[in-house]
Amino acid sequence: MTSLHISNCRILNSDATSVTIENGVISALGADAPTNAEVIDGKGALLLPGLIDLYSKANNIATEAQAAAHGGISIMCTSPDSKPMAEAPADIKSILSASDKTGAAKVLPLGTLTSELKGEQLANMHGLIEAGCIALSNARQPIKNTLVMRRLMEYAATHNITVFLTPQDQALAANGLMHEGPTATRLGLAGIPETAETIALAQQILLAELTGCKVHISHISCARAVDMIRDAKQRGIQISADVAIANLLYTDQAVNGYNSCFYVEPPLRAEQDRQALLAGVKEGLLAVSSNHKAHEQADKKATFADAETGMSILDTFLPMLMSLQAEDLTVAELANAASAVPAAILGLESAIETGKAANLVLFNEEEKQTCSEQDFLSSGSNSPILNQPLQGQVLLTLTKGEIAYQLS
Repeated sequence: MTSLHISNCRILNSDATSVTIENGVISALGADAPTNAEVIDGKGALLLPGLIDLYSKANNIATEAQAAAHGGISIMCTSPDSKPMAEAPADIKSILSASDKTGAAKVLPLGTLTSELKGEQLANMHGLIEAGCIALSNARQPIKNTLVMRRLMEYAATHNITVFLTPQDQALAANGLMHEGPTATRLGLAGIPETAETIALAQQILLAELTGCKVHISHISCARAVDMIRDAKQRGIQISADVAIANLLYTDQAVNGYNSCFYVEPPLRAEQDRQALLAGVKEGLLAVSSNHKAHEQADKKATFADAETGMSILDTFLPMLMSLQAEDLTVAELANAASAVPAAILGLESAIETGKAANLVLFNEEEKQTCSEQDFLSSGSNSPILNQPLQGQVLLTLTKGEIAYQLS
């Protein structure tokens, strides 16, 4: 396809009602359809920049890329502990090749920061970037000590590599299953204090300041961490951060009844933390990521402590995101957090403007749906909204002008 025209749509932050795409690029807004174009009737739906997911685990590139497009995501970053593990240039080429074959969301792999994610020796950082990694991460695996952290940041700064880090002090978090607080005490579950996050984050911020490394903090979960990120940015440190959508929607109260669907990393925290995270999104400080981890239902039906962590988010990412309008977040603010802010972190484009890449999503805000297991394109349907009513539906997702998903 070389020419596509979407008519009768409401374009975010624009008075135009149509968009023309040629060779993967937006060529016109508000113009008539070219004679050779395929025309798609937008049916009055909202046209947004395609979402950019900063972090998801994809053990099956084909299914998860399709699920991402189903959820309005044009570009997704996969964690280095996905399959195959992103630890060698050959692995990266394999991932990128698999992504191209899906015809769905574009997969950008996060390469390993340390060899085999053991946190001890630096990985082939430059080689991984040259092979096509968008950035490097150690997933949720710990770095052995601060000296190793300093060395990898120094190397990354020298080669202008963005480093993704997760802030968690392993000693303080050891054996923890949920947020440390009254709910954990009542349920008799070991808690993870917020200091497990903030102590690790303080080290990461100070080392980023020392080395000049460009650091992205994945999945902050508490109010104090929001303040620390804001302060670091104001001091000129090259730092950014995201919050997993689950931490914007739920609190530790959701674990009542030992509901293992809400057993996630980082843990769901208190309402005051959730409100601070929402405020960080509203001001443009935080991106929103899926933190997607797909599991079979059986993996979540074990006892709480024995269940697998994580939620399947990709298929329903945009409807879940848009539900945050109930939290006094506007459509523009939500689109900024899930598209423009991630794009800036990764050095990508995100705008519905002529000359920009046509990464777009058409969203019907009025449609109501209820997702069953059969509706999920992901390999897992371990979702908190499975069989629950959901407002809004993705009609079309484009990645560089190509149809990545279209509602049949």
